[in-house]
Amino acid sequence: MTSTLKNEITSAFTTVGLTSLPAPLVTKLTGLSTSLRLTPRQLAEAWEAHSLTRNVDVLDDVTFGGYQSALAKEAESKGLIASSSVDSKRNVVVMQSSGLGKRTAPHSSVTPSPMAKRGAQTPQSASGATAPADRSGLSAVDNLTTPSGKVPISPGMKHPGVASANQITPTAKSAPKYQDRTGTGSLVTSYNPNSLPTAVEVNAQNADNATTQKTCTIQYHPSSTHPQPPTKSTPFRHMFTPLATRAKALESRILTMSDSICEKYNIKSEEEEMLKYEHVSAEVVDDNMACWTPVGIPKQGKVVCVGRICNEAHEGRLNRASIRLEGSRKDSSGSRIHLDLNSLVTNNDNNQSYSFFPGQIVAVEGINSSGRTMQASRLYEGVPPPVEKSTAKELIKYNYGPEGQNGMPLSIVSMCGPFTTKDNLEYDPLVDMVMKISEDQPDVVIMCGPFVDGRQPLVQGGEPTITDEDGNEKKVSYENLFQTKFAALLEEMYANDPDTKTQFVLVPSTEDMICESVYPQPPLVNQEVTSGVKKFNDEFGNLGLNYVEIAGRENIKTSERTKRVHCVSNPCTLKINELSVGVTSSDVLFHISSDETNANLPPGGRLTRIAQHLIQQRSYYPLFPAAKGACLDLSRSDEWEMPVQPDILIVPSKLTTFARKVLDTTVVVNPGELTKNTTGGTYAVIDVHPMKKEALEKGGDAEMEHGVQDRVRVDIKRI
Repeated sequence: MTSTLKNEITSAFTTVGLTSLPAPLVTKLTGLSTSLRLTPRQLAEAWEAHSLTRNVDVLDDVTFGGYQSALAKEAESKGLIASSSVDSKRNVVVMQSSGLGKRTAPHSSVTPSPMAKRGAQTPQSASGATAPADRSGLSAVDNLTTPSGKVPISPGMKHPGVASANQITPTAKSAPKYQDRTGTGSLVTSYNPNSLPTAVEVNAQNADNATTQKTCTIQYHPSSTHPQPPTKSTPFRHMFTPLATRAKALESRILTMSDSICEKYNIKSEEEEMLKYEHVSAEVVDDNMACWTPVGIPKQGKVVCVGRICNEAHEGRLNRASIRLEGSRKDSSGSRIHLDLNSLVTNNDNNQSYSFFPGQIVAVEGINSSGRTMQASRLYEGVPPPVEKSTAKELIKYNYGPEGQNGMPLSIVSMCGPFTTKDNLEYDPLVDMVMKISEDQPDVVIMCGPFVDGRQPLVQGGEPTITDEDGNEKKVSYENLFQTKFAALLEEMYANDPDTKTQFVLVPSTEDMICESVYPQPPLVNQEVTSGVKKFNDEFGNLGLNYVEIAGRENIKTSERTKRVHCVSNPCTLKINELSVGVTSSDVLFHISSDETNANLPPGGRLTRIAQHLIQQRSYYPLFPAAKGACLDLSRSDEWEMPVQPDILIVPSKLTTFARKVLDTTVVVNPGELTKNTTGGTYAVIDVHPMKKEALEKGGDAEMEHGVQDRVRVDIKRI
């Protein structure tokens, strides 16, 4: 029995990247499995979570103590053990005498107590449908407990009618409601290196001398490639990509990034170096110069190989032991080699940090004497695209021109869906945000989907129900829900104040029910209804955005109306006046974070490094294989490339909100989500102040960097 359990533990830990566990460690893990009544798979999952939290890649005698303590502490907090005391001599956790009781098979004939039945009942949603509890993503110990942290009552427990200390039925704790939230408008975090005032404060100070608010220009960046909106004649086709096309896209990315990396860091092939130094012998060249070499070719001297980071294991998280470098088919025939990073990490003189994830294109310098394993000594983690520049005349026009900002700050508000809480379809957070926008009147509002969230319990059924003005409930289509709850709010705002110059940018999400669920994603399409149907709430397929453009401007010719709502693709690179702004609604930060391994990163620098990857890889989604639900269409991989290094990069994520400077000139902003379950979330206010006029006047026709990192203020606030 013990040998079988040891084999199962060894096999389970192999799936999470630990391929060779010493026999003494396996014995200790066997003791933990027996004392805590955890399966080998649960132990392995607990180690994977612990290694991610503590940034530990290897389980040995040194790291086992921390893993054991964390597991014991979590088990104690869940009521699985009496105390956190551990028998150091036997390396087992001392269990409570009552224990968990024997568990029976799922189809046991033992009848649970009424308390157990009530505790097992799943709370119902507002519509009356039973919402299944989501247990995914929890630790091994959490999977043995209820959401409230108590051990669930098993039908096989002794005395089912009497609740013992470990058999207390948990009391359902009501989720916080949006109306009961606290800290409205409070500051969560900010980026303001030069202590600049907000745009609202500047506008208030210059209220007497203020001129009419001008409309800023919003367009796609001229160097970007983006999906076109589908039409009847040219529909947006996806899921028709043959295997050869996908392989060609992956190959093209390796070759393109390889050329950029070699050009940036002046990496030459051995033939090129020999031509450059014809008077130098080949032995001297090999000993002193690291030349580019195809992946998998053995060399006794230092070489540089360029390829894609891959995970040796088909399942589990990437770790230091499972990193492989895959070369191109053209130069390396798709060969893969193992990367040994020990010398890189342990070299005190070098002390180079690294951060790897699957799909990353890197250059590795080291020795590959066998052709199978490379001893890495230096890394090149990609190359950022060119920095955006503009002439001094253009900058004066946008910053101080009468048709530009006229010396006032450019204000951008960024937020990400869901825009309604999980317990209703009233869109209360969106209503509050539109009121705030109407009050502050920023220049641009960038709204990332989902607008009609397919994960919303009241939407998942396929027939969302809303209450009309007469108080009657009725079922509506997804498009009708959008136009009733979303477009109607914008229409009302503009109808009340037709002179408002605020422009909205709508970026769809793959979780949206009103657009194609594929990445890259085409813009939202506002279909015009020509069937003669007049009623607003009965139009099918129309998002109602045409009414937003007309509101308050019925007497103005269509050609003279400035555009209020811009539907753009996901992802996209925009030009807002002189600024280049990159936006993607996909949670790429979370996806990379879930499959990334690193070492020697500065404290608190992990999110910054992940955001840096997007720029260095010149891609809004460099992860491959993609995370579940990403829906990548590799035949359109050029449409999620990053043409320039953006001045502002907006990447909404469920991870911690932040605003930081990355790679000297880019400010990366994670505004968070506007709602979190049943309560409110966060949004970002980005105020970009004009450049110094004196410096611009001296510039003439010369191109200048925008320097946004020194003249921007970012405030992330609670809704």
